[in-house]
Amino acid sequence: MQIPFHVMVTKALLAQRNAVSPYLAKEGLSPGQPKILAYLIQHDQCKQRDLADYYNIEAATVSRILSNMEEKGLIRRESRPGEKRAATVAITDEGKRIFARMQVHFKEVERRELEGFSEEEQALLRAFLQRLYQNLTGKELE
Repeated sequence: MQIPFHVMVTKALLAQRNAVSPYLAKEGLSPGQPKILAYLIQHDQCKQRDLADYYNIEAATVSRILSNMEEKGLIRRESRPGEKRAATVAITDEGKRIFARMQVHFKEVERRELEGFSEEEQALLRAFLQRLYQNLTGKELE
């Protein structure tokens, strides 16, 4: 019997998550925090709403993640002059250090998961994943 595609995608995602989970635990990061750090590295400062929109998650979920990250000194929230409700979120130096260490580990996981794939196959896999995402969301994968 052929494994259904959705099961294959789910199992691959879980295998990847399981490969990074011990590292995240060692760094004291919850599963949602690395993606927030990655966004802030690329976008410097943003609004909480930007994070929720980018990752397609509820604003309340983002708020909980940010509160935990702020307690750990990974991010800071800053009020904008003239805007009482819209604080910006910025990564701290500690958040940048954690992100740099995290990248080393993530690159090793990526090396393992792509072992045996040619550069051409890797490019095809990226293109297929981008198309799959676009088919389901109508958006480009950024």
